Amino acid sequence: MKINNSVPPEAKQIYGVAKKVDNTADTGAAAQSNGTDSVSLSPHARSIDEMTRAIAQLPDVREEKVNNIKTSISNGTYTINPSDIAGKMLNEIA
Repeated sequence: MKINNSVPPEAKQIYGVAKKVDNTADTGAAAQSNGTDSVSLSPHARSIDEMTRAIAQLPDVREEKVNNIKTSISNGTYTINPSDIAGKMLNEIA
């Protein structure tokens, strides 16, 4: 296979059209701007932002659950149900 610097005419044609579209987009709203930037979020976006912040404040580890499992293990009362684990694994895949 030989690789050279020639560009197929189809690619030149597509690039030329894309470049023209980009140039017309740049002369639109950007030319009419007064030099200040602003962002307006929809109510849906604001609620997603609030949820994201709330989730970020939650602890990564549920200490109470971890302590209960540690206690069960040390007491010898911790039991594992293999079929429950297998079922949950299969539900994750499906």
